[in-house]
Amino acid sequence: MGEGLRTYCWLAFSLSLTTLSAQQCPYIVNCPQSTPTYCDESTNDESLWNYAPFTYSPTIGNADLHEASLDLNLKIKGCNGGGLATVSFLLYLDLDNDGLQETVIASGNPPPAGRVMANNSFNPGYSGGDTVLFDYRPLPDSMLYRFALEITYSGDTTIGSVRFSTNAAPYDFVPVILPEGRHRIEWRAAQDGIERFCDRNFKIKDCKKPNITCKTGMAVYLDVMQSAMVPLSAVLDAVSDNITPDTQLVLGMRRVGDGFGFPLDDAGNPQDTVMFNCSTGEDQLVELWVQDKVGNLENCVASILVYDTAGVCPILSLPSICARNYWNGQVIQDVVFSTEWVVPNQPPFVQTLNAYLEGCAELNTLPPANHFTLSAEKDTLPLNGVTTFDLVLISKHILALEPFDVGWKLTAADVNMSNSVTTFDILELRKLILGLTNKLPNNTPSWRFFVDTCTVWGNPYFGDCPDAYSLLLQPISAYPTNLSFKGVKVGDVNGTASNVDTLQGAAEARGSDIWLELPDRSLKAGETLELPLSVPEGGQWEGVQFSMTYDPYVLEIESVVSNGAIALGADNWARPEPGILNLSWSEVGAKPVLPGDALLYLRIKSHTDTRLSDALGLSNNGRMAAEAYDEVGIRHPLQLAFVEKTNNPHSTQAQIFNPMPNPTKGGASIPLRLSATETVSIEISDLAGKSVWRQTLALDAGAHFLDIPASAMEQSGLYLWRVCAGNVVESGRLMRL
Repeated sequence: MGEGLRTYCWLAFSLSLTTLSAQQCPYIVNCPQSTPTYCDESTNDESLWNYAPFTYSPTIGNADLHEASLDLNLKIKGCNGGGLATVSFLLYLDLDNDGLQETVIASGNPPPAGRVMANNSFNPGYSGGDTVLFDYRPLPDSMLYRFALEITYSGDTTIGSVRFSTNAAPYDFVPVILPEGRHRIEWRAAQDGIERFCDRNFKIKDCKKPNITCKTGMAVYLDVMQSAMVPLSAVLDAVSDNITPDTQLVLGMRRVGDGFGFPLDDAGNPQDTVMFNCSTGEDQLVELWVQDKVGNLENCVASILVYDTAGVCPILSLPSICARNYWNGQVIQDVVFSTEWVVPNQPPFVQTLNAYLEGCAELNTLPPANHFTLSAEKDTLPLNGVTTFDLVLISKHILALEPFDVGWKLTAADVNMSNSVTTFDILELRKLILGLTNKLPNNTPSWRFFVDTCTVWGNPYFGDCPDAYSLLLQPISAYPTNLSFKGVKVGDVNGTASNVDTLQGAAEARGSDIWLELPDRSLKAGETLELPLSVPEGGQWEGVQFSMTYDPYVLEIESVVSNGAIALGADNWARPEPGILNLSWSEVGAKPVLPGDALLYLRIKSHTDTRLSDALGLSNNGRMAAEAYDEVGIRHPLQLAFVEKTNNPHSTQAQIFNPMPNPTKGGASIPLRLSATETVSIEISDLAGKSVWRQTLALDAGAHFLDIPASAMEQSGLYLWRVCAGNVVESGRLMRL
């Protein structure tokens, strides 16, 4: 870009900022858009905000509201050369927590010391009302808290703060103490005849966890029924809370590992006992939980020693055999455990062990051999946990861009069992995703298991990582009590496979839905069209997968045409059976897809007269989730919409789009399409016109995303952005939350 155009961009930007600054002056610096919550972690003071029937606390069911000390203030940036801004406030309180803010305190006419006037919110000028004594401290009126407005100045900034003061020391301000509930404050600032307002709701809530301590090392003894019951009271040492009375705290108990969150029984009531029996073992851990009236939780853990001094338990303890997911430690269901041994001159003998309810088995019989092996096997649902995003991660490993950090990912990625990870593994997985195959190559089982004693975690192809236990014949009691396996799902390198036979998979980070658009056309019998599958919002993607279904008697998707935003080959899509089109695309490095771009084109032939939206849609059968993966690996579900429009052709000039996301909690990106090589400048400024971040880039023709780092907008608030590309200049506002 030439020097003249740069000067034009900067002058135009400066003039627009000068005009904006004049319009906004004075302006409020700190008026939040959300509803902030102020946490009360202090002990309740009975001498404050305790005046029935005007106050009521749903937390503990009486008139004594808990309270918090907080800083309510407003900062106003004044006009250059103007007088100092004046500030006032109206504070609306809901003292009885009925959802109605019935009590108003005006800074210009505060109530008497130690008092507020309830039920005055609908009175003219907020006059009158019922006198409520909120400060019960045994002090003279001149020493009681009185609502006040403290004004301080710093250069051209005026700061107004809600404070408490006393008549004895009117300028000795202290932080205001307000009661629990949902309240509101309306600030007013004025300077040189210009007024600004900030109206914000806020909430005061008890956030402090209760205190609980456990007795530990308690001994219990099994009775003749081979059981022992431990009540909660026997393990509880002490419990308390800053707000909720001890009698209103809710307690529960469970064995460690038997669940998550607050312990409830099958009827939904707090569980207050734990049972032990012969199968639980000697050393046990229990966890005690406490919940206060607003839902704050805390727990402690105690050890329990379970003794069988009466000898009521069976002498034999059978070894337990389980297979656990390497990624989360949970038991993998429906695993087949087998023992295998060899007799001379005969084929190997295999005996399957019976699994019990928790998905594990017991070594309850021994083979007639001096030596045998114990193995685990599961070969169901090869597509469990496997998505196109796994192909992205495997490609990055092969190209050494993001090598696998643990050896078990190598095991999962080696789908053809070649003891290496190559592009052949990617090709086989893509065939599986597209439905061209329903089995992994070389008879690879869908899960691979290794003994839990494996200690080499770098590369499982080297070192002591056997897939079976090699055992000598000995009494069952001499074997370890746990013979465990670790398992990884083949093809799943990010640990999303389900431990049960389902394609739903584990919970993943999920982003917002992305919409795809197709023109809704009326098709005539025999007509063939190429229709764009467009992306109205755009983004930066590393992978896409979806499955489309259609009535093959009505129309046919003949092919996927690769002249859109992503490069597609014949191996990226398939029609595994009539009426189904599957697509899987991935690329190492995010591909910019600009708003309105055609992702690809579908060549569709109609067999009968029909409406496209009546005959085609995204599949929801669960085999292949319709989703895209952005540049940081977040999964975005895809939705399909039929629209009465077609894509507009690209402009011959640069196209600059609005920032994404906006508002933002961090950085943002500005999509940009260039028709030729250009020098592009981007600038971020505050509302006063001060530049806070600049960047100039030389970019080739094509699609780009101009990244604005979070560090460019250090504080929350409104900023201005401006981009110059060739003869095109665009600007606007960007909100940092």
